[in-house]
Amino acid sequence: FGRCGGCQWQHIAYERQLGLHLDVIADQMRRLAHIADAPCEGIVPAPQAWAYRNNVQLHASPSGALGYVATDGSSVVSIESCPIAHDLVDELIAALEWQYAGLRRLTLRAGTATGEQMILMESEGEETPELELEMAASFVHLSASGRLTTLAGSPFLHERLHERTYRASGPSFFQVNTAQAENLVEVVQEYAALQGGERLLDLFSGVGTFSLALASRAAEVIAVESSPWSAADAEANGEGVGNFTILEGSAGEVLPRLDGPFQAIVVDPPRSGCGKEVIEEIARLRPERLIYVSCDTATLARDSVYLHQAGLRLERMVALDMFPQTAHVETVARFIS
Repeated sequence: FGRCGGCQWQHIAYERQLGLHLDVIADQMRRLAHIADAPCEGIVPAPQAWAYRNNVQLHASPSGALGYVATDGSSVVSIESCPIAHDLVDELIAALEWQYAGLRRLTLRAGTATGEQMILMESEGEETPELELEMAASFVHLSASGRLTTLAGSPFLHERLHERTYRASGPSFFQVNTAQAENLVEVVQEYAALQGGERLLDLFSGVGTFSLALASRAAEVIAVESSPWSAADAEANGEGVGNFTILEGSAGEVLPRLDGPFQAIVVDPPRSGCGKEVIEEIARLRPERLIYVSCDTATLARDSVYLHQAGLRLERMVALDMFPQTAHVETVARFIS
């Protein structure tokens, strides 16, 4: 701690971390969204403050040792274990013996509710590495050109949220904190407030986490996802769900082709947020309510200004501590027309 760039708050008592998150949210909404008293309903603590991450990314130092990017943003701090990694991921860290010059990044993943483990290697070139694997983990290789090769096991793993099981391919995004992701789904369901007859649009949908959790409460669900791997996973996860459709493409590409209205829209963008152009297209679809899931309060605050200009008003919001021991926080906000 202190050299690794992953955790910033391990030295702070957990209850104080929660308070600091709320302070930061209030400050950023005040300064960037110009909302003096943001309607934040508090913060949902993480079920586990340690050993929660189902996904870590390792880099190679010049000597070949694997570790996290340091606080200087360039060097690598070698590790043998990680206190915020789930036990299934930490088991992978401890088992690694690595000799490969072309490594760009190594992602270790686990389905914490299913027990499945995966190693995703991203390389600088096209050469497929040789492998000796002495554990029941899947191993997939992603080349510089984007070719995905399964070297052992399966090209995807499974994770369970509540009673639904999701498939996630090696490069696909999935929430890093499985236990807290279940709470996140419940918040999105509450904020969406679906009655059964609505059309729902889910932008930046990933593997269909929110779409499929909400499908039974809506008349029609359309999901939009730019990653071909995540879109394929969403299609597989939605098999048999008759009112669910997945469209592959970026939000900016797909939105102009859609006709409204959608009574409810869910967005879960990357840290860069939605941006003004996407929000203008969202407004064209005349949503009654927009549920914005954010992993960066600064871009949520910026987008809140665009949403207000487009006729959508912030009604309520809540934080979830998705990333204990770090300064990052998840926020869900509901905007209404």
